[in-house]
Amino acid sequence: MTTTLQLTLNPSNAQLHNMQTGNLVGDIAVGFELMTAQHFSKLPLDAMALERAIEWTEDRIQLGRIAVPKGAILCTQADDVRMLAAVAGLDQTTPTLHVDAVENVFSRLVLQAFGQAAPQQALPDIARTFATVVLLRELMHHLGFDHIQVKAKPQFQQANTHGPSC
Repeated sequence: MTTTLQLTLNPSNAQLHNMQTGNLVGDIAVGFELMTAQHFSKLPLDAMALERAIEWTEDRIQLGRIAVPKGAILCTQADDVRMLAAVAGLDQTTPTLHVDAVENVFSRLVLQAFGQAAPQQALPDIARTFATVVLLRELMHHLGFDHIQVKAKPQFQQANTHGPSC
């Protein structure tokens, strides 16, 4: 049976839950508010801030010591990742965001940080967008995920006593 891990993005952390058991697999001290305060408080984005954000994120992922089960699938219902899927040009019904698409969006972010992005390729000049790109790229790279499934949120979300649901 394939293990599915749900990624939840919060202001101060990112969490991974095992969908089959509801258990917390990882809690990473990287959230969009923390990263924004640390690295993206001044806009427009600059290359040094981006580099520091990458290193900071990598360090926190490594500190999390997350053991991803072999062959695990990553999913999320996070609106920020759904926005990234849209920026990457993916179908919004139930997009699968592959690592190549994330790397493409990240490359656009790097060009933007160096002031070299074509206007039609520039990402929204919003710190939270920058934080989401960096976190998702580093998470996928360091934990070995080749894609993330972006699931729709239920229209009427009920309390779930068995953990999160993608």
